[in-house]
Amino acid sequence: METGIQTLRNPRFLCPECGTTSRLPEGVPTGSVFRLTCYQCGHKALVRMEAPVAISKEILSPSVSKRSNSFHFGQNENLGSPEPPPNVGTPQFHSQDERSGPDLLERIFAFAVQIKILLETKTRELQQKFKKTPKDPESDSLLSEDRPLLRREKISFESKPFFSVRREIEEFGGQIRIKTLAERLRDQMVSHRLRFSNVVLLSAGAVVSALLLGMILFWVGVITRESELKEMIALFYNHQPSVIYDRDGKKVSEIFAKKTSNLEWDAYPENLKKIVLLVEDRKFFSHGGIDYFSILRAVLVNITSFRFKQGASTITQQLARILLDDREKSIVRKVKEAQLAFALEYAYDKKQILLYYLNNVYLGHGAFGFASAAEFYFKKTPPELTQEEMIVLASLASAPNRFSPLKNPDLSRQRVNAIIHSFRKDEILKENPKSKLDEIYLTFHMRSPGETVFGNRRDHSPYVTEHVRKFLNSLYPDSNIYETGGFSIYTTIAEPVQAELQKIVKSYVDNVQKNGLVRKTKLTDNKNSSETAVFRKYVQDLSPALELFMDIDSFTGANEAGLQAALVAVDPSTGEILLMHGGSEFKADNQLDRTTGMKRQTGSSIKPILYSAAIENGLINASSRILDAPLIYRNTTGNWMPENIGNQYDGDISVRQALAKSKNTAAVQIAEKLGISKIQEFFQKFFFPDSKVLQSRFRADLSLALGSLEISPLEMAIAYSAFANDGEIKRPYLIQKITDRGGKIIYERKNTDEFGLKVPLARKVLSSQTAEIMIDLLHGSANSAGVRNTGYKGEVAGKTGTTNDNRDNWFVGVKPGLSMAIWLGYDDPSYGLGSSALGGTVAAPLWGAVAKVFESAEDSEEAKRRYPISERAITTTVCEESGKLPGSSCKHSRKELFKNGTVPSEVCPLNHGSDAKREVLRNVF
Repeated sequence: METGIQTLRNPRFLCPECGTTSRLPEGVPTGSVFRLTCYQCGHKALVRMEAPVAISKEILSPSVSKRSNSFHFGQNENLGSPEPPPNVGTPQFHSQDERSGPDLLERIFAFAVQIKILLETKTRELQQKFKKTPKDPESDSLLSEDRPLLRREKISFESKPFFSVRREIEEFGGQIRIKTLAERLRDQMVSHRLRFSNVVLLSAGAVVSALLLGMILFWVGVITRESELKEMIALFYNHQPSVIYDRDGKKVSEIFAKKTSNLEWDAYPENLKKIVLLVEDRKFFSHGGIDYFSILRAVLVNITSFRFKQGASTITQQLARILLDDREKSIVRKVKEAQLAFALEYAYDKKQILLYYLNNVYLGHGAFGFASAAEFYFKKTPPELTQEEMIVLASLASAPNRFSPLKNPDLSRQRVNAIIHSFRKDEILKENPKSKLDEIYLTFHMRSPGETVFGNRRDHSPYVTEHVRKFLNSLYPDSNIYETGGFSIYTTIAEPVQAELQKIVKSYVDNVQKNGLVRKTKLTDNKNSSETAVFRKYVQDLSPALELFMDIDSFTGANEAGLQAALVAVDPSTGEILLMHGGSEFKADNQLDRTTGMKRQTGSSIKPILYSAAIENGLINASSRILDAPLIYRNTTGNWMPENIGNQYDGDISVRQALAKSKNTAAVQIAEKLGISKIQEFFQKFFFPDSKVLQSRFRADLSLALGSLEISPLEMAIAYSAFANDGEIKRPYLIQKITDRGGKIIYERKNTDEFGLKVPLARKVLSSQTAEIMIDLLHGSANSAGVRNTGYKGEVAGKTGTTNDNRDNWFVGVKPGLSMAIWLGYDDPSYGLGSSALGGTVAAPLWGAVAKVFESAEDSEEAKRRYPISERAITTTVCEESGKLPGSSCKHSRKELFKNGTVPSEVCPLNHGSDAKREVLRNVF
């Protein structure tokens, strides 16, 4: 049962029914009437909190006493709608006695109505003052009869201290009800709950927006990566080796800085593909680039093991990582990797992605791709691999350094065993390959852990490789050929012999020094010699900075590379270079290709050119007689006396003998008989077709008959090729064609002057008859040399050469299908080879050693080749002593070859008795 309103001045409530004391909660608004229910007996009572309130003068009349400084209003739940009091303009206050009785609530209600009307009036005044019109015209009267009956109005009084109290009046069915404390607290909780819900909704919206923005940026990145893919994939080919092939399509060597594989899809066996997929990515053909289930599984495994134990990268992601070339462990790199993985899946089909992976994944020790790794680890191609070897290679992709069978064989074996256990558990593999794996790992134990594909690179033709590299650089001057990669270079090299050259030459050079045939001898100062100039230019071409560390004007033994040997062989009928080796041993400080980059005096090896010119002009023939005796020539600078080797003179001899014994006196006499103009004409044909080259290199004096001009080994080889090719010289070339990684031909020989000799594609320098005569004459010269000392028994026609002070040793010779020049000496021309080092004792045997290998490599049909001769020389028998037709008293005769118009017509007039020698002297010139 409810009673009258109790006034409380503190937060304690005393139940009038049972006397139980209750404490009101903090924050109860003062001046409010509310209903309390006793928690003990359930008695209900209306109470209000007393609080002083200052009332504005505009509201309170002057008669209001200071003691009556507050007013209270409340309403019983069952009160009806009272009539408005008569005095509604001013609030009426009553004494304490008047606050009790049946009309108390009515007075309170009247007072509340007056306050409400007053507030409405003030509100209109403020709206008019600030020119604000209410949105709802019906809102001008809070008590309008047209407003709905069920509503709740909330009025806030901002004036202090009276209007600091917030009150709520609720109209319900025409009645005014004051909210209870529980209702007020409930409303506050609802308000807080609504504010918390708003915060949650705003936060969720922000998160969703951020996610959407992140997804948009991610897919923009995917599109960007897709546009960059073509350029990124092209980098794969940059790291593919450029392969050099011989004349038969066999690989000679490779050029690379980073060796990757470049096989096509069908070149990889199906078993290898399956094993790689089983080890690295079993769902490769079903996922879209990222395997989300594997990522979740890896996260759980790593969390439970408290370390990074398992990865979840697909093959597409691994390929993306290879393309990015970024090993940094960061979120940014992972995002880029994921973007690129999606881009790869959109741009390429699964087979192409897997092929890129197989060709470029790093498998340790410098090997990129399974083809390169198969060659390094097993010396096999992918189709030749066994199943166990495939598993070993597949085990390396995840951590090639950690699981390297050379560096960490135990860890590698554990990894392989785990893979095999998984295969057997899934019934992929039925047999246990333990014994076969034991054999494989036994071979690994015998190899060095530091081996790499670079250290194991076998290059049997380093000077050929260097020539090809320089040529590619000339085609692409702005590119690094070691990084551009992917070229296929088809050459004319005869690989079976070329592969042996490095070993043959190195062994031979060591032997001639060991047995004393060559003794390094210091000669006179040659700072300004042409040979020194060649070496100076070579050093400068390598790097101008070397001049800071090397005194190239004064060579000493400290910077001398030692005894060198240069060798080059061409096919006379085509100009194809068959063999090329530019030094004793190719290494970091010995890379000069002396076959083309060095020009040295030729000594007597130039004499066949001089003799052929005289025979071609009809000045001499094979049976002509020459007086071998000391000669003295006077010129503007003094006297010049050409000397024979060993100062030996034989008197009256034939041209054949003079050439075989390399008589200097005979060569000078022939040169004198020819004259400088004719000599120049023939040297231009043989060596200097370009007039500018002739002018800069030809020297008009008789000393050139003894080999004073500087000629390169390649130039000597092609000059002699005229004797073996019917008098015609073909321009030399080594590179037949070059294709890029796509198979497109980027270079073809045709009319290219590959070596920059400035010579025509072909030139006729001798008649067929003269060429045949020279071959016949050179047989004797070659047989007098040491070509046979190494056991070579095949055809050879050639000439030795030894320069002043034994600085240079030469042998240039021909056989059917081959013209080869050999040079030995020191790069520094201030050193000689010693008095016992002659062309016949040092250079000729090396020619025979190489020719012997060449002959064994030829098939029987090629060994039967003959010199091409279009017009045969005339064969005639002559007297050996006079060179004329044999007479009745001639006891010794021989057959000689003659050019048309030069066959002897006179019969030998000699009486082959005691005075024959004296008679011969009359016929010499």
